[in-house]
Amino acid sequence: MLVAVYLVGPRNEFGASTATPRAQAPRDLAALDTWIAAQEATVPGIKAGNAKGIVWAKSPGQKTPRAVVYLHGFSASRLETAPLTGQVAQGLGANVFYPRLTGHGVPSFTMGETKVQDWLADAQEALNIGRQLGDRVLVISCSTGATLATWLEVNGPKTGVAGHVFVSPNFGPKDERADLINGPWGHQIAFALLGQERTHTPASDAESQAWTSSYPTRSLFPMMALVKATRESPLERFSAPVMMLYSVDDKTVEPRLSQAALDRFSSSNKHLVKVDYSEAKGQHVLAGEIRAPAATASMAQSILQWVATLGPLAP
Repeated sequence: MLVAVYLVGPRNEFGASTATPRAQAPRDLAALDTWIAAQEATVPGIKAGNAKGIVWAKSPGQKTPRAVVYLHGFSASRLETAPLTGQVAQGLGANVFYPRLTGHGVPSFTMGETKVQDWLADAQEALNIGRQLGDRVLVISCSTGATLATWLEVNGPKTGVAGHVFVSPNFGPKDERADLINGPWGHQIAFALLGQERTHTPASDAESQAWTSSYPTRSLFPMMALVKATRESPLERFSAPVMMLYSVDDKTVEPRLSQAALDRFSSSNKHLVKVDYSEAKGQHVLAGEIRAPAATASMAQSILQWVATLGPLAP
C-alpha cells in the first residue's frame, strides 16, 4: 500500500509546451535599445551588469552579417563566462544580444516565482532579436542555457540558427539525487532534504554579482522539469551544427549525459571538445574572467576556428 501511495504521488510538471506570451520586439533596429531598456526598467532590483542588452559591433542600429546570442545558465547571468562571447563576436564582427532569464539577476525570491514557459519566452525572444541583429546567428550557451537552446531546436519552430556552441550543457546534474525532484512526491522530498532555501557563499564580490547565491528550493523545479523534458525529447530533430565543450571532471553536470545527447543529434557538423586547459574550480564554468580567466582566449579561438567551418557564418 505504501508503495502504491508513493507511485501515485504528485510529480514535477513541465507544463504547457508554449512560451509565456510576450510583447514582440520592434522591427526597427534603431528602436531596440530603448525598447529593451524600457522592459528592464519594469523589473526592480536588477544587479549591475545583469540586465539584458545589445552590444553593437559598429554603430547602434546597424545590422551585421553575423550576430551572436548568449544564453546563460541557471542562477547565473551574462557575466558568468564574460568576456568569452564578446571575444567571439569581435572575431566575427558581429552584434551580440545578451538576454536575462526571468527571475535571474534580481532579488533571490523572484527565482521561486518563475516557470519553464518564462524561460522559453526569454530564449525565443533572444533568438528573434538575434535574427534582427544579423543575417546568420550563432548561439553560445552555458549549462542550462544549452538545455533551453536544445529544447527550442527540438520542440519549437525552426530557429534558423546557423550554429550552436554549448559550454558544459546541462542534460542532467552530477548529483543523481536531483532526479528525485521529477519523481513521485519530488517537491516534498526536495524540501525535506534541502529545506526551503538553497544558499552558498560566493568566493568573491564578482561571483556575488554574476550569480544568485541564495534562492528558494522551489526554483529547482522548473529547471529539473526542463532538463527531463529536453533529455526525453526526440533529440534526433536537432540538426543544426553544434560544438560542445565539456570537462570530464565537471562537478555540476554529468558529462556522460551530455555526450549521450550529442550522439542522438542528427547534425552533420558535430564537434565534441574535451576541455583540459581550464583552471575553473569545479570544472563547470570553463571560461570567463571570474572563474577561468586563463582559459578564455583559448576557448574563444577554438570557437572561432570551428565557426570557420560553417561557411557563410564564418568571417
